[in-house]
Amino acid sequence: MQTVTGFSRQYLWLLSVPLLVFGLWAEWQAFFSLWYDSIIYNHGFLVLAGTLFLLYLRKESLAKLSINAAPLPLVLLAGASVVLLLSQAADIRVFRLLLVPLIVTLWGWSIWGKGFLKAAGGPIMLLIFAVPVWDDLSPLLQHITVFFNNIFLQLAGIQATIKEFYIMLEVGTFLVEDGCSGVRYLMVALFLASFYGQLHYRSYRATVQLVLISALLSMLANWVRVFGIIAAGHYTNMETSLVEDHELFGWVVFVIFTLVPLFYISARLDKPSEDTAATPASAGTPERVRSSIAWPVIASVLVVWPSLVPLAVQAKTERMAVEWNPSLPESLPEWRGPLKHANIWQPDYQNPDINLGGVYVSDDLQQVQLQITGYRLQSQDKELIYYRNRLFNGDEWTLVSQSGQKLDIDSYPGLNRINETIIKRQTGGEQIIIWSWYGVGDTLTDSRIKAKITGAFNKITGDSRGALWALAGRCEGNEIADCDQQRKAFSRFLENSRP
Repeated sequence: MQTVTGFSRQYLWLLSVPLLVFGLWAEWQAFFSLWYDSIIYNHGFLVLAGTLFLLYLRKESLAKLSINAAPLPLVLLAGASVVLLLSQAADIRVFRLLLVPLIVTLWGWSIWGKGFLKAAGGPIMLLIFAVPVWDDLSPLLQHITVFFNNIFLQLAGIQATIKEFYIMLEVGTFLVEDGCSGVRYLMVALFLASFYGQLHYRSYRATVQLVLISALLSMLANWVRVFGIIAAGHYTNMETSLVEDHELFGWVVFVIFTLVPLFYISARLDKPSEDTAATPASAGTPERVRSSIAWPVIASVLVVWPSLVPLAVQAKTERMAVEWNPSLPESLPEWRGPLKHANIWQPDYQNPDINLGGVYVSDDLQQVQLQITGYRLQSQDKELIYYRNRLFNGDEWTLVSQSGQKLDIDSYPGLNRINETIIKRQTGGEQIIIWSWYGVGDTLTDSRIKAKITGAFNKITGDSRGALWALAGRCEGNEIADCDQQRKAFSRFLENSRP
């Protein structure tokens, strides 16, 4: 027992730093990239500094902890590590970064018990305020900002017409964009309130109250900021520089309407604790002590193994990527082609490894374009299911209709449905019908969700291939297009071809 306790206190804390840094290295890189590149999340460096500062203040409480393993967090850690592995394979950044503070907290809790949770759980979970989940609040905050600015404008006697996020005045129109939603101020205010509560308060209730008050004050600050910009534009006939450049103005308003009131309110919610490094003492029945060194070993393996799996299958992944060379069929019954420089349409995909397209002409002169656009090695910003990958270029085409169609073709086993999309060229009015589906490894599907999930599982086994498959053809007529002939041509083409 003495040996295990001595090990835990003298060496385990030293080993934990490189373990958590390198075991979650890809996620830390993603964090730093996000904080550096995004103006909305560049406060993440402040959040990380606040987390490390609180942990430093509590270093004595943490140093006194001995191994007292807990089964429940170990089970939860195992589940979280599996989700992390799948999120890494599917490259879902939000899930990956959300799991970092959760995994670190579960790892320490599973090794040192509730003592670690009480001492370090709060500071570590502050990282939630630097995870890119807050953008989803922007539309709601935009609507709230427009609502209250409408009230402010009425009180100020400024005539305005409101249309969704547009505030139209006689002198000009203001658009309440994502950046005007106030989500940045909200995140910073919530972090500062949580940080202050953990630094000084003895009561969790007081911390929660301060967090809620900070949220309201940050939103008020944003409403005032937007109103100030609109009022300045109104009274200066849009000649003030504040209309275009209001970054500094926003933070000045935030300080006045959020930080200054919080300074006075925070001192009245709870009496500050005399020892900021102290943590609440546990009471009641003592926990059963599990001090075996096997517990920290198992917990640490669960942290590290998701990053090791890609390394283990890297050779297979690279081999399959090199060997995968899809091609357009050269000879098909009843069809001539492919004519590789007669494309009817092109998908708008980012950085594909494979981009093949060719037109086939039937004996009765029907034309069908076969398109294969794919990725051998999918990675961040270079993947099949990606928000910037679109079936058509919106600057050139307009969507007419989109639906799913049943498919009963023996040549494509497992593909029971395809996506049918009809688009119209913005100049000329030509209408195109597209049948599309996804090929992920050896799986064919019309579902983006299934393609994403299947791709994640395939990537774990060393298969990172993925491609968009599509047929395109011209519909008859312009204003009232008839695509039935083209649908029949698609079916005939698929019956005579194989993926």
